[in-house]
Amino acid sequence: GSGKSFFMNHLVRQYWEQGTHVVLVDTGNSYQGLCELIRRKTKGEDGVYFTYTEEHPISFNPFYTDDYYFDVEKKDSIKTLLLTLWKTEDDKITKTESGELGSAVSAYIERIQSDRSIVPSFNTFYEYLRDVYRKEMEERYIKVEKSDFNIDNLLTTLRQYYRGGRYDFLLNSAENIDLLHKRFVVFEIDAVKDNAELFPVVTIIIMEA
Repeated sequence: GSGKSFFMNHLVRQYWEQGTHVVLVDTGNSYQGLCELIRRKTKGEDGVYFTYTEEHPISFNPFYTDDYYFDVEKKDSIKTLLLTLWKTEDDKITKTESGELGSAVSAYIERIQSDRSIVPSFNTFYEYLRDVYRKEMEERYIKVEKSDFNIDNLLTTLRQYYRGGRYDFLLNSAENIDLLHKRFVVFEIDAVKDNAELFPVVTIIIMEA
C-alpha cells in the first residue's frame, strides 16, 4: 500500500520507452494494464501477458526451435525440466538416471532433425520414449537395471503431461511466440504459486523462455 507497484509501473514504462527489454514475473496483476497499453501502442506487436486461467492456461513447447538447432544448454534445460516433472524434491537423482534421460533427449532430437514430419512436442517425445527408446534399452548387450533407471516409472509419472492427461496442455503448446523479439513480457503467476505440481514446472518454463 506504499506505492511500490505504481512506482515500478512508471519505472518499467520509462525503461521500455528507452528501448530496454523488460521481463516481469509478478503476482497480483500489477502490470496487466501497462502491458495492454503497450500492446495497443504497438498494434499488437509487443506487450505479451502470460497468465494462468482454466480457459487459457500457461502453455509452452520446450522442444520448439525455429531452426531445429539445439545446443548443449538447450538440451540440459529440457533434461532438467523432465527430471523436475519425474522426481519429487526429496528424491535423489542418480548419474545413470540423468545420463539415460539426457541420452533419450539427444536421440529424440536427432530423430526430429532427420524426420521433419514429426512435430516437436512433449507428446511425440513421450511416444519416442515409450515406443522406441525403451525397446532399444531392452536390446542392449549391457542391460540397464530398473533399480538404476526405471523407465516404466518415468513414463507412468509423466503420463499426466501426455495427450489426454491432466496437464497435457502444459508442454504441448501449438503457439510458439518468439519472445526474443518482444520487449515487454509479463508472467503473472498468482493462480499457480500455491500449486505444488504446476508451480515448479511453470518456474522452469519461465527460465527457459
